[in-house]
Amino acid sequence: MKRQTTLAMFGILFTAAMALGMVSVSGFSQPLFVASTTDAKATNQMGMFGHITLTATDPDGKIISYIQTDNIIVNVGENCVAESLFNVTTSDTTHACTGKGTHGGISGGISVSNGVADGGFRYIAIGDDPKTFDAGAGNTTLAAELGIGRVKATNLLVSESTADVDSFAKVTLKGVFTATADNTVIDESGIFDAETDGNMLARQTFNAITLADQDKLTVEWEIKIGS
Repeated sequence: MKRQTTLAMFGILFTAAMALGMVSVSGFSQPLFVASTTDAKATNQMGMFGHITLTATDPDGKIISYIQTDNIIVNVGENCVAESLFNVTTSDTTHACTGKGTHGGISGGISVSNGVADGGFRYIAIGDDPKTFDAGAGNTTLAAELGIGRVKATNLLVSESTADVDSFAKVTLKGVFTATADNTVIDESGIFDAETDGNMLARQTFNAITLADQDKLTVEWEIKIGS
């Protein structure tokens, strides 16, 4: 009778433990059912974010204008990054990457070039048209690029990514332009993968900066990849 009572009590306790999702194993409680939990690392999101700093100086090095602002990573730039990363071609014909590089992809069974130019997005351009538009249609070039020419960034730098949930890698590009005439107005800038034409990664407009002959404009872009 005592044995039956003991077994009955064990059955009741085991049933209760099952209802709570726990049983005792070697003195430690172990979950039978694992509830869904939020892993902090799972909240880390991949993205690209930009920031631009513009510093204008006269021939003596005196600062005459200083601007900081965020920028737009345009659709064609996003497509170029995706094409280069996965060696594919995009179905987005409006913002397709022009395939400046030697990457090979397949589109409709035909071998095509894709991705950015082999040197990457290294060229900074400036322009004189404050027309603003979002990352959508038409945002593949500057509105009115100046004939002063693009500058190839000479000190491209990738900062070390931090090792936490909000980690990101930061790419810095800097270029210096010299005005060749008085009243040179600049109010837009962009990053490209070629000295002429090519694909645009990012663009931003800002309050007009007017340079005199031989004044300099230093344009520094920061592109963050990560959260």
